[in-house]
Amino acid sequence: MMRLSALLAVLTVLAGCASQPPVSEPPAPVAVASDPQQCLTRAECTTKTSRTLLFVFDYAAAGAPLVQREGRWLFTPADAPLADWPALTIRLAETEQSAFAFDAQCRAQACRLTVEQLLQIYRSYLADQPCVFSAALCRVD
Repeated sequence: MMRLSALLAVLTVLAGCASQPPVSEPPAPVAVASDPQQCLTRAECTTKTSRTLLFVFDYAAAGAPLVQREGRWLFTPADAPLADWPALTIRLAETEQSAFAFDAQCRAQACRLTVEQLLQIYRSYLADQPCVFSAALCRVD
């Protein structure tokens, strides 16, 4: 008899819980457009480092001097022959919560691309939407 009373009490409590309106789920996180040069996680920083390396190799394949690496720095060596391609300086991001720094400088009388165009192309690589070096007409916000 005691068991039956306890079972009845448990069933009554459960029935009361079942009649309550469901608790609403928290809103889904909204994806915010971020700066392609920023990375938050180790995986994102590693992926963007790989994309940066692809960028510098594609840049060299287009005719620019090959960059050198020293620690977290990628740069066009000072003794590289003058070319109509801007010289690069890129600092790779740390492993997380960091950013990639980019700078370029035209050392020749005139360059094929402006620094702004080259930065736009670099950012397109980081966003996994690479642009073509000869047609710097892409846009990455």
